Amino acid sequence: MERVGAAVGGLAFVVAIFGGIVVIRILTRALYVAIWFAETVATLAFALVIGYVVYRILLGSSDDPRRID
Repeated sequence: MERVGAAVGGLAFVVAIFGGIVVIRILTRALYVAIWFAETVATLAFALVIGYVVYRILLGSSDDPRRID
């Protein structure tokens, strides 16, 4: 009976180590995807801001309410 208990304990240890590696891999990939998505959104927002500024410069108009066109 001790051998069966030791075998079950050893098997549980192997499953815990392997499962831990799998969980770490899943979490790492999920974090990578989240960072990639945030970077993509930030780059898009930055491009939109720069595009708007360039548009306003090329259009030559101003948002200043004191300016009379």
